[in-house]
Formats: sequence, C-alpha cells, structure tokens
Amino acid sequence: MAARPLHKMGTLARLTGLSPILLRAWERRYDLLRPERTAGGHRLYTDDDLRLLRRVQELLGQGRSIGEVAALGREALLSASPPARTRAPEDAAGAVGWREDLVQAAVEIDARGAERALDEAFAVLSPDRALVDIVEPALREVGALWAVGRCSVAGEHLVSNAVTGRLLRLLEAASALQTTGPLAICACFPDEQHALGALTVAYWLARRGHRVTWLGAALPFEDLDRACERIGPEAAYLSVSRPALLEAHTPGLVALARRRREVRFCVGGTASAEANGALTAADVALIQARSFGELTPDALAPAPRRRNRR
Repeated sequence: MAARPLHKMGTLARLTGLSPILLRAWERRYDLLRPERTAGGHRLYTDDDLRLLRRVQELLGQGRSIGEVAALGREALLSASPPARTRAPEDAAGAVGWREDLVQAAVEIDARGAERALDEAFAVLSPDRALVDIVEPALREVGALWAVGRCSVAGEHLVSNAVTGRLLRLLEAASALQTTGPLAICACFPDEQHALGALTVAYWLARRGHRVTWLGAALPFEDLDRACERIGPEAAYLSVSRPALLEAHTPGLVALARRRREVRFCVGGTASAEANGALTAADVALIQARSFGELTPDALAPAPRRRNRR
C-alpha cells in the first residue's frame, strides 16, 4: 500500500535542494514522481517520492545521466538493492559547463540561467560536490570579473542570492533531521553583510549532525549574547570578511567570550587571518579553512563546554 501523501511541492524542494521547476520536469518527462492531487489541484507527494528522489540524486552523483536512472524504473529505484557504482561525482562531464553557465548568468543578469545551472549541478552532483566543484569556483570568478568591471554589482548579487536561497533550503532540510547533536550558532560579525561563508559553515555542521541556529548577517554582539543565553550552544561560529570590521568589533567579542566561557567562539572569513592576539588570549578559535572543500571536523568541531572561571 502506498504511503499517505505528506509533502507539498515546496516541502519536497526544500528537503532535496531541487527546484519545483526541475521536479515538475522529471515528473512530466520520466514519470519518476506520481503525486496525488488535492481538490484544488495541488500536488501531494509521499515518503516514497522523497526516498526515490534521494536515490536518484545518489545515482546521478555517481555519474549516471537522468535518462539512464529513469530507465531503471520507479520500483527498481525504490528497491533495497542499489545498482552498481559507476563514476565518481567529480568526474561529471558537465562541471565546467555549469560553472561557466553560472558565471554567464551573473554577467548577463539572467536569473533563470542561474537557477537552471544550479538545478542541473545539484541534480547530478551531491550537495558537497556541487558546492566545491561548481558554486565556489563560479563565485570566485564572478568576483574577479566584478573587480575588473566585466560583471555588475547586480549580476554578482543575483548569483549570490540564488546560491544563498539554495543553501538555506539545504540547511533547513539538514536541520530537520537533527534532534540530539551538539548545539551551534552561526552568524556574521556586526555590520558584516557577506553571509555566504557563515551559511556554508552552518550547512556543513548540520549535515554532520549538529543542531544549528542560523542568525544571519550583521548580528550585533548584544543580540548574540542573548541568543547564547536562550539557546545554550556549545559553539558560536562567526564570519567576517573585512579587517576593519574585525578590528572594530574585536573588543566586543573579547568581552562576550570572557562572559560566556561555556561557549566556544570561532571566527572565520577572509579577515580572520588578520586577527590579533586579543582574540586568542580570550580563547577564541580561528578557522583557517577558506573554502567548503577545506572544512574538516578538526577545523570546526565544537570544543567541549568549559567551566566558568572566576
């Protein structure tokens, strides 16, 4: 008997990181999804549909095309005996093309092109590989083009916002599965508007079992203090990209770290290399990773709670 329909289209998109446009295309072209309809015509998907999509993503990440995967049939995809592994995700032939498409979307201020490139990359690659092989290199190239006047601020914002939306959906889906892991807060320094780095760390932590509270860009330290009081995290991860912001707000973070000694404060971002001895003296950890691919458990694992020192 089929599982009772539980998921709306938006829920399915958030849980998989795939856009509604791509899900409808797979339903229409390959008969992979078989939603029921409400009286108002809205699609409702079962837990089997969700499980099937995750299996499809796994096989696409191994190098198979969507046509090859669809040809296996719905029942085979839902069975307990998975087909043999083929290529590694990093061998996917479209990686260079997706990066180029994402950069071109920024140059041309093409929102649909940006979403299409992200849809295809996240459909074929695992989220981790899509971030390492597609998103980060594309964003670096967009930044370089902006620096020489070949990409507008509007184009850079368009692609950054598209990536941010994708990461927020992935973070929501990963967080929904965590109920017992270590508590962590992720946010940006006060006045820091570049949130992609901290959001990437938040997603990385959630994927690896942490219960993450995402507090976004430009978080005042007094509000972070209240959040620590309310949530009781084991660690707080903060991002800062400009040395001037790091210098301006170091005294506030030092005071907070000394007041909240039960919380492990970690600072990352491009400006963290400029950190002075005041932060390390206050037992604030500096994250050396500069990309998603460099994130490791050693770099980000929350330290055990420390006892208050008088």
